[in-house]
Amino acid sequence: MPIPADDDSTTLHALFPTLVYQASLDDHQQYCDAFEKNGGEFKFKNEAGSTNRNTGEYHGQILLHQLDSLRPFFEMLAQHVGKYLRVMGMKSEIFEIQCLKSWYVVCQPESDGEDNAIVAHNHSCSDISWVYYIDVPADCSALKFHAGRKLATELFDSSFHYDWNDDEKSAVSTFNWWNSDTWSIHPKAGDLVLFPGHQLHSVDANHSTSVRISVAGDIALTLREEFKDREFGRTASKHWLTLPLEK
Repeated sequence: MPIPADDDSTTLHALFPTLVYQASLDDHQQYCDAFEKNGGEFKFKNEAGSTNRNTGEYHGQILLHQLDSLRPFFEMLAQHVGKYLRVMGMKSEIFEIQCLKSWYVVCQPESDGEDNAIVAHNHSCSDISWVYYIDVPADCSALKFHAGRKLATELFDSSFHYDWNDDEKSAVSTFNWWNSDTWSIHPKAGDLVLFPGHQLHSVDANHSTSVRISVAGDIALTLREEFKDREFGRTASKHWLTLPLEK
């Protein structure tokens, strides 16, 4: 994708970017109340002194999307997935979405000797992952994305030195996505974030004094029935053949 440069004689091309979608939901309170009223059976008790156990996915509580009472939220989610696809230049009308999993994420304030960070991981079984932020402390940790590979600056990597503590000792004047292998988003309550399922992401420990509550999930894109004869894409599950694997 061509991007503007300082002068008309220069063309810059952004290659193979990752697009993360962030939207602020107008009906946040309505959805927040619906999760609070109807999602109780999918909540879980945090285990002290454990890492990565602050998610309903770890505890097997992954089917929030099957609650009829939460259908308005997931219909709204589908609208934003469609917008996300169209922003990327895709024909959203060819697809429908399958909600594979959805779960609570509850990050308590960090206590002495306890690390409640969510380490870098991906959701490679899905096409799109999402997070909806129900309650976010103002000083809470960001959602962090990781390149997962060497940057385009690899051939002259030693020149791209960035010192967080002393700008005078940095070779980089501006911290941006061209010279960084991580990128952070600071969401607020009511935000919905969408990103590719294969994208590495993490959340640092909650150093605030308040709990951070969100709902996350995974989506698969399948071809609508009238497009099932296309050479690309995934057909609906009714066309699959299920076979057991022998022990």
